[in-house]
Amino acid sequence: MKAFIRNLTSFFPAIIWALLILYLSSGSGIQLPPSIWDFLAVDKIGHLVFYGILAFLIVYGFYKIKNQTINKKTLLISLIISSLYGISLEFMQYSFFPNRYFEILDIIANISGSLIGILFFKYIYYKTR
Repeated sequence: MKAFIRNLTSFFPAIIWALLILYLSSGSGIQLPPSIWDFLAVDKIGHLVFYGILAFLIVYGFYKIKNQTINKKTLLISLIISSLYGISLEFMQYSFFPNRYFEILDIIANISGSLIGILFFKYIYYKTR
């Protein structure tokens, strides 16, 4: 039980951040007409940043559990967790929240941000080794 609690506390920052994303994703949103500039919209930058931080915090949780070691499998698992969370929230917005919409560009921004967060962690990890 102590090991489970220790492991859970390692992921506490990621869990809090994921709950913040859930809160922000469930609020009312404004739907703008699609355009070519959607890739550069402030909304997409927000997705990049929020999911980048989430992926970073997930990898950091694994880093703490694994006694400060990280491998490619851990990075991939972190990417999958963060990306699936973003995809599932897009479906949730579409299914359960009025004035919120499913957007493929949001999913692309979520996955891209997750990848950037993991690459940033990897950069810091190998820079300090």
